[in-house]
Amino acid sequence: MAKTKRATPPAKAKKAKKAKKAKAKKAAPPKRSARPAKPVAKKPPKATAPKTTRPSLPLPPPPPPPPQQRDELAAERDVGRLLRYGERIGAMKIDVRWLPVPLPIASTQIALCDPGAPRSWRELDRPAGGGAFRMMLAVACDAVNAAAPERLAALVVHVGRPPIARWTVAHEKGQKRPRSAEQLPRIAVTTGWLAIVDAGQGSPGAIALPERPAATAAVAAPVEIPLTDGRRAFAVPCPAGAYAAYWAIDAADRPVCLVIDFDAFTQKEWRAKAPA
Repeated sequence: MAKTKRATPPAKAKKAKKAKKAKAKKAAPPKRSARPAKPVAKKPPKATAPKTTRPSLPLPPPPPPPPQQRDELAAERDVGRLLRYGERIGAMKIDVRWLPVPLPIASTQIALCDPGAPRSWRELDRPAGGGAFRMMLAVACDAVNAAAPERLAALVVHVGRPPIARWTVAHEKGQKRPRSAEQLPRIAVTTGWLAIVDAGQGSPGAIALPERPAATAAVAAPVEIPLTDGRRAFAVPCPAGAYAAYWAIDAADRPVCLVIDFDAFTQKEWRAKAPA
C-alpha cells in the first residue's frame, strides 16, 4: 500500500522559507557598484612663515638729573622789559637797535671795565660759551615827543637761545653772594665809557679811547677798540655811575643773554603801569 505525504503546516512552511532566504543572502557575494568611489584628495597644509622673535629693545636711559643752580641773587626787577620793542616804562618806550659787529668771545668768559680805570676790571663768574655774539642797545625814547632826548637803557649781549626761565644778578668771579638787593655787585664808570671784552687773557690795563662824542639828542653807538693782544673791546658811551648786570637763564641753567642796565628809569617809572 503506497505511503502518502503529510501536508506541512503553513506556519512551519513560512519559517522554512525565511530561513532559506537568509541562508541564500549570507552565501551571496556583496553587490559591487558600477562606478568605483573616487578617493578623497587631501589638501596640502598651508605654508606658514616661521615665527620670528624680535629682539627686546634696551631700556631707555634714566632722565638726567636736574641742573644744579648757582648760588646767585635773583633780579629785583623785571629786566626782560628792557628787551621788548615798544615796551612802555613810565612815559618812555623801548627801542631796540642791533649793532653791526658781534662780540668775539674765545675763552667763554666775559669781562666789564671802565677803559680809563684798570682797577675797575670785573670778570663775570658765569661762563657764556665761545663764539661771536650779537649785541644790541635798548634805548628809551619819549613815547609822545619823538624829538625829545633819548636815554641809553641797556646793552644786551645774546649768548644763547630763549625761552628765558628766570633772571639773576651777574656776579663777579670769586665774589660771595650778596645778602640783599641793596648790595648788588656793580661796575663803576667815571670816564663816561663802559667796555665789554673777552676775559681770557686778563685785564689789558688802560684802554686808549677816542674823544667822547658830543652830547646830542640821540644815543651814541659803541666804539670797537682792537687790543694789542689780539682781542677786541667794545666801549659804550654812557653817563657816569655804577651799573648792575643781569643774566637771563633758561630751564637748563644755561645763559640766554647778558644785560647791563644803565638805570635809565627810576623806581617810580618801573612801578608805573603802562597807559591803556
